[in-house]
Amino acid sequence: MSTRPAGPPPQWVELAGRITALLPHLAAEQAERIVAELTPAARGRARAHFAKHPDALVSGASDAPRSVQALITTLTDLGVEGVRKPACPRCGRVRLLRRPVPGGRVCLGCEGSLAIRGNTGPCAECGEVRPRPSHQTCARCRRLQVAASRSCSACGKPAPMDPCTSCRPRPPAPCALCGTNAPVDARWPLGPVCKPCYREARRRPAACPACEKQRVLIARHDGVGVCGPCAGHGDPYACPRCTSPRSYMVRGLCDRCTLHDHLAELFDPASAGPLGQYARMRTALAECDQPRTALNWLRNSRSAALLAELVAAGRPLVHEDLDTLAQACGRGGARAVDYLRGVLLAYRALPERDELPARVDRHLARVIARHPEHALLLRAYVRWSLLPRARRRAGRAYAFANRLRWAQSRINTAADFLAATGAAGLALADVTQHEVDRWLAEGRSARYDVRDFLIWATRRGHGGDLVVPVRPRPDPLALDEDSHWEVLHQCLTDTDLPLDIRAAGALLFLFGQELTRLAALPVEVLTVRDEGVDLVLDRVPMRLPEALARLLTELADQPPPAGWAANHPNRWLFPAVGPGRHITGGALARRLAAHGIPNRPARATALVQLAQDFPPAVLAPMLGLHINTAERWRHRAGTDWTAYL
Repeated sequence: MSTRPAGPPPQWVELAGRITALLPHLAAEQAERIVAELTPAARGRARAHFAKHPDALVSGASDAPRSVQALITTLTDLGVEGVRKPACPRCGRVRLLRRPVPGGRVCLGCEGSLAIRGNTGPCAECGEVRPRPSHQTCARCRRLQVAASRSCSACGKPAPMDPCTSCRPRPPAPCALCGTNAPVDARWPLGPVCKPCYREARRRPAACPACEKQRVLIARHDGVGVCGPCAGHGDPYACPRCTSPRSYMVRGLCDRCTLHDHLAELFDPASAGPLGQYARMRTALAECDQPRTALNWLRNSRSAALLAELVAAGRPLVHEDLDTLAQACGRGGARAVDYLRGVLLAYRALPERDELPARVDRHLARVIARHPEHALLLRAYVRWSLLPRARRRAGRAYAFANRLRWAQSRINTAADFLAATGAAGLALADVTQHEVDRWLAEGRSARYDVRDFLIWATRRGHGGDLVVPVRPRPDPLALDEDSHWEVLHQCLTDTDLPLDIRAAGALLFLFGQELTRLAALPVEVLTVRDEGVDLVLDRVPMRLPEALARLLTELADQPPPAGWAANHPNRWLFPAVGPGRHITGGALARRLAAHGIPNRPARATALVQLAQDFPPAVLAPMLGLHINTAERWRHRAGTDWTAYL
């Protein structure tokens, strides 16, 4: 009978020798004990793998079989130096690698993901071509199906698991981007990421330094943030249609692809009829520089919802349709209609018209609804007195908002006066000067606007000769001359100030223009000639100083403010974010004040200085002032222009 040889078998010795050759800090006796504890099958697979990959214990290669991975784990637990655990080539995490794939083995999670992606096709619920893990349904639709029958015990919302992902406690970990120890919102190849950093990275993709494409930078290479593909990983946030970063607002696609889908649904010829009227608007929306802003407007804005209703009607849109809609929507809805009208006008979906009569009529209808007994008198006052004068003001470059507010204020004051006299049992013809004086004394100074109505009523024989004094106006405060020129010089030369603030401040300090008129200046007021730049504020062109000319031409060449309407041609020196709109005088005043530029004192100082240099007959057509206003500024300046006349 043969006897068993003393000592370990030569195969064990060979395997232990391979291990100690790679790991010199490991003693031979300890290596032999580790090999002895392996199963015979594990020893055989390890020897076969080492024959092809002798550096398997230190290379970190992901193609190591599970027996070699177990051996690496044993050596790591013993604290042997130089051992390197393999990482999943797909997700980058160090864990047990089970399924062999081209290029190595993948972990259990990636194994399931690959198995799911093996069954790809149209989802039975949403119809999108996606992986279908169960019942021919994509994962998202399956979650929605499960969530419909379950709810989170913490927040009560439908959820496929309890608690839901929002309410479930998340273990804290140092964020790989900001270093804050916070609950982990996502685990990327670069490490765990907190919720604020995740939201910021998703909302603002950056240019990858390696491929120069706009991507969510989820990995690192040589300490620099890069996209997943450039670091050997997948891109979980790529749009399946165009590979751009997916939208943070909407699941599935990027902002622009989602916007195109919304536009295709909104302007569908099959359901909405001929859409040539909206062609320019659709193109502008689809090609805007800020698709997320346009998408947000289409999804959430009341004006966009009204647009969808009008398009779905399937007939050509006219101004009267919007007028009817504004009357039916109330005051809040009317603002949405007015915004939509401005959008449609900007993209020429509607023809231009004088908007003032329609807006005044709408306001008059609301006032008459409260005071129907005075409808006849108020309508006559508006038709024969207010509207003609408001239209004439348009020729003197008054902003539309100012003319509308001027007319609305006088309608309101006239209606309040008629209501007060009616409550006292008096008709307009029976009102005496005593009742007028008492009514003025009991209210705010805005009641003095009734003077306009009473003058008209007296001339038309509707009432007696009633007198309302002109509302007293205090003389405006002015800046001292040194401060005035110091701020003007700052506006012309300080490049740290925003360009529009510098331009508005310079025009204010040089020409004393009201901010409501400045805000409504079109780019056509500037005429560039070989010998210089002319500015026309009313009827007389003025040659601008070189510094101001350069400032205003640069402002006129600026693109519109960033937004969904940024690709619309700019027609205003001070445009608003909405298409075809200029900034309001109040908004411009607030911006100037935020940069320390006073409004009324600067205007008063400028007009006083101009009145000292020009007679009223020259100053009025040059600045767009009424001749009486120019006379009042002459008196304030204390200049006698009799010799000029």
